[in-house]
Amino acid sequence: MRGVEATSGLPDPCCDCETVAVETTRRRGRATWRVAAVAAAALVYSWIASGLRPFTHPEAVAVAIPLVVGGIAMLRAHPDATDTTRRGTWVWAALFAALVTWELVSYRLSPRVDHPTLSSIADWAMSTHPGRFVMFAAWMGVGYWLFRR
Repeated sequence: MRGVEATSGLPDPCCDCETVAVETTRRRGRATWRVAAVAAAALVYSWIASGLRPFTHPEAVAVAIPLVVGGIAMLRAHPDATDTTRRGTWVWAALFAALVTWELVSYRLSPRVDHPTLSSIADWAMSTHPGRFVMFAAWMGVGYWLFRR
């Protein structure tokens, strides 16, 4: 094997080649016990927070805690403004405009059974504790996913 030492895979000092190709491997993200513990804590927190009576101060505090933690984490992240983030902003703005349009059109049309608003759909889904738990956990999960992007 000319030019490459057989035992180490490193180039031989008398190699006449200009570059050496190096393969890199990327470690696949594995869930560690720490990630599992945080996920379990988030689910327990979601269950407790969703059990609070809606539109009360304790419930507002329970919703505010993840918002404050996420906001502090986002302020510490300092992402660079790139083309991708600008495009993402337009995508989110368009999605928000579509949802607001749907809500307003559905609100003006009657009856509500035929033209449900987002809030009436959410009321139906969150009328029970398990429904509120699923929505709260999904809200926290989507927030985490957006933060990690």
